[in-house]
Amino acid sequence: MAIRINEILNIDSCLILSNNNTIPRLGLGTWRSEPGKVQSIVKEAILNCGYRHIDCAWLYRNENEVGNGIHEALEESQGKIKREDLFITTKLWNQHHVPEDVEWAIHESLKKLRLDYIDLYLMHWPVAFKKMDENQWSQTEDKTVRYYAEGITLADTWKAMEKLVDQQLVRSIGVSNFQPTEIDEILQTARIRPAVNQIELHPYLNQHVLREYCAKQNIIITSYCPLANLKRPNEREEDASALYNPVIQEIAKLKNRTTAQVIIRWHIQHGLTVIPKTVTSERLYENCQVFDFELSDKEMNQIDQLEKSSHRRFVNPPFLRPGNRNVFDD
Repeated sequence: MAIRINEILNIDSCLILSNNNTIPRLGLGTWRSEPGKVQSIVKEAILNCGYRHIDCAWLYRNENEVGNGIHEALEESQGKIKREDLFITTKLWNQHHVPEDVEWAIHESLKKLRLDYIDLYLMHWPVAFKKMDENQWSQTEDKTVRYYAEGITLADTWKAMEKLVDQQLVRSIGVSNFQPTEIDEILQTARIRPAVNQIELHPYLNQHVLREYCAKQNIIITSYCPLANLKRPNEREEDASALYNPVIQEIAKLKNRTTAQVIIRWHIQHGLTVIPKTVTSERLYENCQVFDFELSDKEMNQIDQLEKSSHRRFVNPPFLRPGNRNVFDD
């Protein structure tokens, strides 16, 4: 069901987290952003477009570039933009779930980003990998994942993340790719509740049930892969991407907008935070021009219904939970 937006929205619009910190509704994602382009696009996003929310992760191998882009933007703004104006998210990777490794991981991210604190630190996936060298993937020779056998629990890792808040290294903590049962496991012992669950969410995977659960738990959702635009090899664009869906194309035509703008607005009107990624200036500007129009209830419902005929998940790695279940198995 669409949420009616009564406030006047702009690129500075935020949602209130459970700990009363705020998170901008719109951000820039950096997953799969090509090396050598991330730094300049982060700088441009902050300095010229008004973005204040930047999302990255240890796994993306681009925290150095993100940090450089942040600092260039701050310096060239000549004091008009300050660190406290920004909301920076990064993530704890699976092979750093052992409690003593959690603090090491945040310091590594802070060093690469050249920051004193992170606004939001997320547990990237609800699985623990065997610890390897920083530059190695936790795999065996046959490319299967090495899991911890010592019984590292999500609650153990979460307690270590709570300590990062106590040390003021992190302002808020949350999770990513978590299902309700996994969040429940954390909530049983949590002293600090998860503020955010970052999940794949788009018109072909609208996550209605998970959205309702998170709303009841006062957990904000951040949508990654929000445009459903991950074309696979030999796949036609019209089959792969919601950007080419005829329903969305028709709405975009009526609104005199691009299909990407319509989809981003759909996320915002559902009360979500959204982090479309790009390394192209044109798309960067386009993606933030979504606050001066509104989708009707009928248009929101039309987009909501697309999952029934076009359901698909783009991000489904072969990670196993206890019991040899896929990470997204119900």
